[in-house]
Amino acid sequence: MWIRTGLATLAGLAGGSALALLLVFGPLEIGGAQAGPWRTNLLIGAPDASPVLRAAIARRGLLALSRSETVYFNATTDDAGRRLREDCTYRVSLERRPDTRWWSLTLYAADDYLAVNGDQAASITAEQAAPGAGDAMTIMIAATRPDSAPHWISSRNGGQFALTLRLYQPADTIREDPTLAALPAIERLSCGGMG
Repeated sequence: MWIRTGLATLAGLAGGSALALLLVFGPLEIGGAQAGPWRTNLLIGAPDASPVLRAAIARRGLLALSRSETVYFNATTDDAGRRLREDCTYRVSLERRPDTRWWSLTLYAADDYLAVNGDQAASITAEQAAPGAGDAMTIMIAATRPDSAPHWISSRNGGQFALTLRLYQPADTIREDPTLAALPAIERLSCGGMG
């Protein structure tokens, strides 16, 4: 009887530990909403976030604001569902600017930190969008800057990377239903020098 109880306890501890590791180191968007490749969870930064979500956020070093201040979107795949990789070139297309006071798009490497490459091209912000250029904007993501790309984010040393779109002080409609946000398309153009 003691042996059976001990084995059951060890199995429970091992199973619980494995599940906790999966939840904390797994997808950040547990219980969130999805629009195309973009995922979000409105409980990020909220006082009623679950302990698991809080642990996942803390593990990634994210200093999250509440949804009244910021809505975070994360993408790890392109529009076709293929994993984002540093050896591929992507076109991120905004048909219209997000309905928010300010925004940024940032690439995070496989280790959840900025890619260490010295390119000084980890992010694009609302300020870098040319004034008077209309609502549409194209951002290229590649390991080296493509010719004639006015907006570029470097994926060099990013491995299997993720993109984070932050909408600061978004419209009330986005806070209530984040899938209504004007989210950019992510199109893979080529990989490893191949078209």
